[in-house]
Amino acid sequence: AGAEALLCDLFAAVLGRSEASPDDDFFLLGGHSLSAARLVTALRSRTGVELPVRALFDHPTPARLADALARVGGLEGPGR
Repeated sequence: AGAEALLCDLFAAVLGRSEASPDDDFFLLGGHSLSAARLVTALRSRTGVELPVRALFDHPTPARLADALARVGGLEGPGR
């Protein structure tokens, strides 16, 4: 699965939901700063990508966050 699919999975896992779609806003789904830190930690443990928590506030959906990661060279393509 690509970065967007991985982020959807991580959003759902961190927020205790069955699923999350690419356009779901992390904070509208009930996320907050502590759960944002958990998401960043989960992303790092799954991929090795270091992401500042601030990035989730700036790009609060899986689709926008995947685009931001691609721009900085992390999690590109379907193989990652």
